[in-house]
Amino acid sequence: MKWSQFFNTSIGKKLLVGATGLFLCSFVIVHLAGNLALLKNDEGEAFNTYAAFMSHNGLIQFIAWGLKIVILIHAILAFQLTFRNRAARPVKYAVNPGNQTSSWFSRQMAIMGSILFVFLCIHLKDFWWMMHYGEMVEKTYPGETHPVRDLYEATRVAFEQGWLVAVYVIGMVGLSFHLIHGFKSAFQTFGLNHVKYNGLINFVGVWLFGVLIPVGFAIIPLCIHFKLV
Repeated sequence: MKWSQFFNTSIGKKLLVGATGLFLCSFVIVHLAGNLALLKNDEGEAFNTYAAFMSHNGLIQFIAWGLKIVILIHAILAFQLTFRNRAARPVKYAVNPGNQTSSWFSRQMAIMGSILFVFLCIHLKDFWWMMHYGEMVEKTYPGETHPVRDLYEATRVAFEQGWLVAVYVIGMVGLSFHLIHGFKSAFQTFGLNHVKYNGLINFVGVWLFGVLIPVGFAIIPLCIHFKLV
């Protein structure tokens, strides 16, 4: 079987979803680390410098565009698998809720994935597009030879809007549920789960990716909105 044919099968699609999902897991860690600079009391110097570096470094930009492609591939394949599974089983089995073989998280992946996708579209429009193509004030910091775009101030102004903060918190709820199931599922897809390591995989999936990272992202707009920083 050719590779192109293999990745058109359910198994091939699941492997691609798992691989792209694990790559995106590594991305959210890096992205959160950079965004936490918004909480520093330095008038935006750390965050704006970070944002300028990310926007002008050729390698980072290449990876960033690759990331957007990976997100699209991940979303498209995940929806294809969901609809294929539902088409193969158009009538739900009559089961006792206490005996269902799939977890509650896995049964909500399509809904949580949709919430997350809508959130990403809003996020890219409000900040990525603004950073690259919108009108924005520039600032020059001590030690810097070139002015940088003041994304810090644009972010603060944006998060003064309560509805946008609510969108971000809801988006992080979607991210949390998505990661709790997705992280563990990726290891199962690649056959890397083992009784000796399942406890660690579950712990990392739930507490790091399912709780710590989404809470870290959600804290940022909440702190800015309620002027805690």
